[in-house]
Amino acid sequence: MSFDGMFTHAMVNELNQNLKGGRIAKIQQPFANELILTVRSNRKNQQLLLSAHPSYARVQITKQPFANPAKPSTFVMSLRKYITSAIVQDIRQLNNDRVVMIDLSAKNELGDIHEFTLTTEIMARHSNIFLISKETGKIVDLIKRVSPENNSFRGLLPGDDYKLPPAQNKANPFLANPTDFEGLNEAKDIRQKFEGIGIDTSNEMAATDNTPEFIKQYDTDIQPNTAKMNSNKKLGYMPILFPNTSEMVNSYPTLSDLLDSYYIDRARIDRIEQQTKSITNRLDIILKKDKSKVKKLNKQLAQTKIMDEYNLYGELLTTYMSQVKRGSKSITLTNYYNNEEVTIKLNPELSPSENAQRYYKKYRKLQNSIPHINEQLEITTNEVNYLESVLASLEYVDIEDVDGIIEELIDSGYIKKRKKNARKKRKKKIGEPFETTNGIEVVVGKNNLENDQLTMKLSQKNHYWFHVKGIPGSHVILKSSDPDEQSITEAATIAAYYSKARDSSKVPVDYLQIRNIRKPNGAKPGFVIFEGQKTILVDPNRELVSKLKED
Repeated sequence: MSFDGMFTHAMVNELNQNLKGGRIAKIQQPFANELILTVRSNRKNQQLLLSAHPSYARVQITKQPFANPAKPSTFVMSLRKYITSAIVQDIRQLNNDRVVMIDLSAKNELGDIHEFTLTTEIMARHSNIFLISKETGKIVDLIKRVSPENNSFRGLLPGDDYKLPPAQNKANPFLANPTDFEGLNEAKDIRQKFEGIGIDTSNEMAATDNTPEFIKQYDTDIQPNTAKMNSNKKLGYMPILFPNTSEMVNSYPTLSDLLDSYYIDRARIDRIEQQTKSITNRLDIILKKDKSKVKKLNKQLAQTKIMDEYNLYGELLTTYMSQVKRGSKSITLTNYYNNEEVTIKLNPELSPSENAQRYYKKYRKLQNSIPHINEQLEITTNEVNYLESVLASLEYVDIEDVDGIIEELIDSGYIKKRKKNARKKRKKKIGEPFETTNGIEVVVGKNNLENDQLTMKLSQKNHYWFHVKGIPGSHVILKSSDPDEQSITEAATIAAYYSKARDSSKVPVDYLQIRNIRKPNGAKPGFVIFEGQKTILVDPNRELVSKLKED
């Protein structure tokens, strides 16, 4: 299910219950399309996320941490000027459309009260966030400015009159009479008549026996959940139960908790991609060249298998020199090792002796090339594995860990050192701490430099080391010389979660004491070799990992 008008209706109710009457204490724009308002309400601070992301546009309260950028955007500066300390008067929805309006009252520097509306339009790639003056009806500022050449319907620049998105001329299902739903047995008919109803919602409405009661639940019986859709088996999210068209997977206390869980990986990966796009493009180019080089080297190595034949041809031509006639293009001789006939191609312009020396020369050339090919193959294969591990880590690390990966790539010479930031760099601890149910400390490396430090320098030899088998992932250290089975399983679960196998099941995880691990000289960061390991199968479990992290 998408964030349709029905979900918006339920979310607006939730936001009013939690934020109405609150005061805006802080304004941030951590990413290009997303705004965070810290609202002081009911004696606590709550983060309101307004997103104009082309794929994940939404409005919700979020508990996820966000870093404050060093330099605020123009939009944030405008918001801070006009609505810092503003009071949330009301949160409302435009009919049943995906347009959320937050009415605010704020005092200026002279103490005069001014009214504003902070409007979020959820419309895929056309999503936007506006600050509108209620006194003039004009746009004070907006998160995505669009020139008149690219939008002829309405102005999307500061100072333009705010004009609502094009009307759909459909009925609001929350204002409809029971008779308005009679005869609407097909999902497409429901969507054509009523505003703000997504495909999954219309399918459920078409399958239900009492559509008015179904709609009434959006005001009286909210049950936030994720569910597998019966039609395509994809995971969707709903504000109420959809018993006819889906099978519930998880339930949540609030709609905002539901969205935090549903979008945590999708939004995290997208934000990381925004920060590292140029870096990953460069690594992809290097990786592509390396893989091509590995293919060529393997092909060259395969060609060396013929060198023994060249040596044999040289021996046979030398032994049977008197039988070889100058000017011949080939000769068939008996291989005295197995008494089989062998046909040897000759260069008619060379003497029998020169033909023999020609094959010996080919043999020596191939023989001498093998050490070089093997050396280059090892170097290139190690680089491929390293780059794949770095790219894979960007799929499972948190946004705050990206700087560590960039630092690793700078140290490894893959990217140039960035200009020093004027702000003082915070000292960062090595690894992410966890604690098993039985109180044993677990530490997770969040990049290859941390993996090396944790495994080779900071851990004791009798501690246990965990890593997914044959898949890029973090090094996980269980700080115990004699861990219990539950702690081993939990540490392995953490290792599976912080790996490329996060979305898989029955993931094999190797574990052994650190005394059995060593790092070869000159090896890439994060690369180790080991022996004597045991293997355990576990399922990556977000809830368990979160619990162990909280403890």
